[in-house]
Amino acid sequence: MVKNILSTTGTRILNALINLVILILLTREIGSEGFGVITIILIDITVIQLLVDLIAGSALIYFSSRTEIIKLLIPSYLWIIIIIGFAWVIFTFLTTFFPEFYALIVPARFEMDIIILALLNATMLTHYNLLLGKKRIGVYNIIFTVQILTLLITLLYRIFVLVDPSVESWIISLYFAYGVGVILSFIAVINKIGDISLTGTFVIIKKVFSFGLITQLANILHIGNKRISFYFVKMFTGLPAVGVYGAGTQLTEGVRILGQSISLVQFSEISNSNDKNYAVSLTIKLMKFSVLLTIMAVIILLIIPTEVYGLIFGADFTNIKYVIIALSPGVIALSSNTIFSHYFGGLGRPVISLWANGIGFIITIALAILLIPSFGYIGAAATASASYISSVIYQYIIFKKETGVKFRQWIPEKNDLTDFSKIIKNLAAKK
Repeated sequence: MVKNILSTTGTRILNALINLVILILLTREIGSEGFGVITIILIDITVIQLLVDLIAGSALIYFSSRTEIIKLLIPSYLWIIIIIGFAWVIFTFLTTFFPEFYALIVPARFEMDIIILALLNATMLTHYNLLLGKKRIGVYNIIFTVQILTLLITLLYRIFVLVDPSVESWIISLYFAYGVGVILSFIAVINKIGDISLTGTFVIIKKVFSFGLITQLANILHIGNKRISFYFVKMFTGLPAVGVYGAGTQLTEGVRILGQSISLVQFSEISNSNDKNYAVSLTIKLMKFSVLLTIMAVIILLIIPTEVYGLIFGADFTNIKYVIIALSPGVIALSSNTIFSHYFGGLGRPVISLWANGIGFIITIALAILLIPSFGYIGAAATASASYISSVIYQYIIFKKETGVKFRQWIPEKNDLTDFSKIIKNLAAKK
C-alpha cells in the first residue's frame, strides 16, 4: 500500500508541475477571458461525466475486484454512448427553446468539441477506474503521466511553433491528450481481460447501477458544490472573472495532490478488504498525513507575494492571491472530505457522502446568491470554503458516532511520524 501511495504521490506531483506549466502558458498567452472559456468548457465536460459515472464511475473500482472486467466494460461503453447522445439532445433543446440559458453554460462555437471531448474523457476514465479496481496503480500512473505530457507538448507546439495562442489550440491539444489516454488505457485493460463470458452480466449491471446511483448523486452534489459558482460568476461578473477564479481554483486545489494520492490508494485498499477495523485505523492514520501535508502546501501559496502571482500568470491575474486566501480553509477541509468519502465508499456506503454533499450544496446555493453578486469571485471562493467545511463536519459526526473514535485520536503524535518513517524505511530496505 505504501509503495502505491509513494508511486501515486510522485506521479501526482509530477503531473501537478506539468499542470502548473500549462496553467501559466494559458493565463499568459490567452488571458483571463480565454481562460474563462476554457474553464466553462471543462465544467461542461465534467457535468456530462457525472451522468456517465452512474454506471462507468467509481462503482467500477468497487466491483472490478469482484467480477470479470468484460462484464463491466461492455455495459460501460453502451452507457457512455447513451449519455453522449442524451447530452447532444439536451444541447439542441436548450439552444432552441432557452438560448439565453444555453449561452450561459455553453461557450459559442464549442458545442461539438464539448460532446466529442466528453466522449473521449468518459472512455478514458472508464479504463482508469478498471485499472484502479484491479490495483494496477503503477500502470495507471504511467498512462496518466503520458496523457498530461501529451497535452503540454502539443500545447507548446501550437503556441510557440505555430504561433497560435488560442482556445482552439488548447482544445486540439486536449484531443491529442485524451486520445492517447484512451488508446493506452484500452490496451492495458484488454491485456488483462482474461476469459470472455457475459453470463450474469445483467445482474452485475443492476448492482453497479444501484451502487453507482448513490455514489453519483453524491458526486453530482460534490461537483455542484465545487463548480456551480462558476456559472454564477459568469452571470454576474463575466468571463474574465471566471478566468481569474478558475486559475485560482486550479492552483489552490493543486495542493491537494498529496491527499488525493493517499485517498486513491486508501479506496483501493478498503474496497479489497473486509476488515472494518483495518479500514478505521487506516483512515485515521492517512487523514493525519493528508491534512498536515495539505496545510503545509497551502501555507506556501499564502506566503507568496501578490506581485509574484501577477508576474507569473500575467497582469489579468494579479488578484489571484485573494481567491487563494478565501479558498484555503475549504481546500484543507477537502483533504479531509476525500479521505472520509473514500472510507465510506470503500465500505460500500456512499450514502453518507451523499448526505454530506447535500448539506454542502444547500450552503453553496444560499451563499452564492448572497455573496457572488456583491463580491464576485472572492464571494465564490468564500462560498466554496463554507460548503466544504459543512460537508466535513457532517462526515466527522457520522464517523465518530459509528466508530467511537475520540477527537484526540485525530491529533498527530510523535508515534505517527515514527510509524510512517519505519514503513518507508522497510520499503526502501526491501527494494
